[in-house]
Amino acid sequence: MDRRERALAALMLFVVLTGVAIVVSGSRPASAQGTAPGVVQLLAYACAIAGGVVLVRASDQRGRRLGGLVLAAAAVMLLVDGLTLLAAEDEGANIGAGLARLVCLLLVGGATVQVALDVAAARRDASQG
Repeated sequence: MDRRERALAALMLFVVLTGVAIVVSGSRPASAQGTAPGVVQLLAYACAIAGGVVLVRASDQRGRRLGGLVLAAAAVMLLVDGLTLLAAEDEGANIGAGLARLVCLLLVGGATVQVALDVAAARRDASQG
């Protein structure tokens, strides 16, 4: 398994775990969220960071660029979630933080698609060669 395949596995796990965290969070009342959604999301961020590090260590410029993008987006999402936890609960929703998180999720999703396309192209070339 080359670096791109490992990065793709980590990024896909990020996507799945983020979906699980959203579902778990949405299935509970806001006053009784508990720690499960946060723990699952932290595991998702760890997967995104792992995928980003694998991509940054790649030998090609495209992989390094995608890895940097994933790492930056994961850092912003961690910062947003951390600041949201520190904010007072009586303030209500922060639409700016939600928008920043959504943009970062879309960036990581786009990077995941690019890595998936690269892996598919490499497999196709290997099977033809």
